[in-house]
Parts: sequence; structure tokens; C-alpha cells
Amino acid sequence: MIPPVSYFLVALALNSAMLAIIFFLAWKTQGQKPYALNWSLAFLAATGQCFSIIAISNFSSFEMYWLTVSAFGLVAIALAFHGHCQRTNCKVLPRNLWSYTLVTYAAILWFTVVEQHVGLRTAILPTAGALALLLSAFMIVQHRKKTRPAEWAAAAALLLFALSQFAAAYVAVLQGAAGDAAYKAFYVNINFLSLPAGYTGVAMFVMFMLASDLSEEMKKIAAHDQLTGLLNRLGLGDQAAQAFATARRIDRPISVIMTDIDRFKDINDEFGHPAGDRAICHFADILREDRRAEDILVRMGGEEFALVLPGADLKECNRIAESLCQRLAGSPLNLGDEALAMTASFGVATLSARDTCLTDAIVRADRALYRSKRAGRNRVDLESSQMMRCPDGTLKPIST
Repeated sequence: MIPPVSYFLVALALNSAMLAIIFFLAWKTQGQKPYALNWSLAFLAATGQCFSIIAISNFSSFEMYWLTVSAFGLVAIALAFHGHCQRTNCKVLPRNLWSYTLVTYAAILWFTVVEQHVGLRTAILPTAGALALLLSAFMIVQHRKKTRPAEWAAAAALLLFALSQFAAAYVAVLQGAAGDAAYKAFYVNINFLSLPAGYTGVAMFVMFMLASDLSEEMKKIAAHDQLTGLLNRLGLGDQAAQAFATARRIDRPISVIMTDIDRFKDINDEFGHPAGDRAICHFADILREDRRAEDILVRMGGEEFALVLPGADLKECNRIAESLCQRLAGSPLNLGDEALAMTASFGVATLSARDTCLTDAIVRADRALYRSKRAGRNRVDLESSQMMRCPDGTLKPIST
């Protein structure tokens, strides 16, 4: 008659094998993230560990059996921990992680073969697993300023599993050097209760975390222009709303520059669309230069860009636009055998007391941009509703 424990071990092995396949498919279909592959290999090692336990009667000695089971277990722990380090870009990832794993395995070898101690040799593996789980949970919640709900759930699952492994390690030590039947049974019962739930629960919540990562990546892709990497119109929405709310809350000025490349169609027609793409990227790079972290740079579409400058009044915004205009004119695009001279037109506006959203200022800056186009291009024009430029180049309010 097959003992009940064998059914448990087979179920656990098959469960681990299925999880290995699931994480492999996640690696294959979700950008081939290295941590997903590591988690797949970790569950594959756990599968090997389970089948090694099932095949205990096929080993030449108990020592060989225990060292094989422990080797599979330590490999699974190291791979899983390495995966969490990779996902969180952990800076304290020990480069000699496998050296630590070998040292741990050497301790198991010592208490199994040299100085036999049932309690210690049994406790080392769950202790190593518990520490790796605990550190992984900590890395997840420290990974970003605002931890996502899926990350909190995964960290909680890892923490609970770690606590169960610490409990198993403690009971294992209580067996003593010779082994105590009662504590051994208690240790086995803890594993019966915790391992299936721990493996499945941790895997499910980590998969949920991967799905959350993928969702955020898709949102980021949808909000960014693929050619330049800048925000697009969709991405501007939330940023503009936050900038407007902050400006109103702290009574801070905020200004907008609208700009596009002059005679861009001629560039495409004469040099081809690849050259047009390079021209757009060249202009985007110039717009990026010397920008503050809080500035919002957007490709509105085609060759048109917007620059939102929190804290800048109209005079400062105009100075920045003039500087960008001159910088582009003095930075021809290298097309191999030819240097392509480029210019752009700019429109400038600032948020007024009557504006209900940042879009109002963007619309005025856009109108100013088209006035600069009509006036001859390669110049900066100001919104006519608030300020005018004096002959000496200074700005003054228009009387109402």
C-alpha cells in the first residue's frame, strides 16, 4: 500500500512543476525578464527536491539522500532570492551569492557526515529559506516610494511563508543531536501544512505582482512617444493636472512653450522619412538639455512639442524659448555627408488667474506659435492677451 505521504509529495512535485512552467511562460511572453526565468528554475529545482524525497529508497545511503535533497532545496532558494534581487534592482545583491550557498551546503554536509546532528542538519535548509523569503519581502516593499497593492500582497505572502519556515527550523533544532520522534513528527506536520500553501500562495501573489508590473509598463508605453521617449498627449493629461493643482495650491507661476520644427515637410520630402525621424529626435535632445526634473516635456504629435515649466513666469519662459530657438539654429543635424540646418518656431504663454486648467495656457501658447510661423518662423512669440515686448526687448503687461 502506498503511504499517504507519497501522495502528498507527488502532489507537491506536480504543483512545483506546473509553477515552473507558468513562470517559464511568463518569462517567454512578458519581455523575457531574467527574474521570471530564475523563478521558473527555482520551482524546477523544488520539483527535483520533491522527487528526490519520493525516491528515498533508491539512494545508496541516507547521507546521499539528504545531501541530494538539500542541494535541490538550496538551489531553489538561491534562484528565487536572486530573482527578487533582479526585479528590485537591489544594490546589495551579494555577487558571491553562490559562495554563500556553498557555505550553507558545507554546513549541512558537516552535520550530516562528519559531526552528525539531526536537529541542526534538518534546521539549516528551512532557516536559509526563511531568511531568503524575509529579505525578498523587505526588498519588494523598499523597491519604490509607493508600494503597489500587488507588491504588498506578495510581500505578505513571503513573510507568512518565512514565519512558517522559521517555526519549522525551530522545531527541527528541538530534535537534538540524536533526533526526537515527537519533534520529528511535529516538524513533518508543520511542513505538511505550510509547504503546499506556501508554494502556491507565494507563486500566485508573485504572478499577480508580475501582472501588475506588466500593467504599469503598458501604461508607461501608452503615455510615451516611442520615437523620442518623451511623454505624448495622453501622458500629458495627468502631469498637466498635477502641475496645475500644485500651482494653484501654492500660488506658483507656471508657463508653457509650444514649438515645432520649421518646414518639416521639406525635410521629409528632400531627405526621406528616416531623416525626418532623426530631425525630431535631434530637436527633442536639444529640448531636453538643462531641463529640471519637474519640467514636463511632451511630443504633441508630428514635429510639435510642448514644454511645461512649473515655477517659471512669462519672462523666464520667454528667455528659455529664445535660448532653445538659438541653440537649434546653431546645431545642424548631421546626416552623414551633409549638415542639415534646422530652425523652429516658439509660442509662449503663462497661467492666468482666470484659467481653469493648464490647457487654457497651452491653447494660448499654441496661438502664439502660429503667429510666430506667420511672422517668418525661427522666432518666439508671446501670448497677446497678457504681455507685450518692448523695443528694448523687455516685457510689460498690456493695459486693460
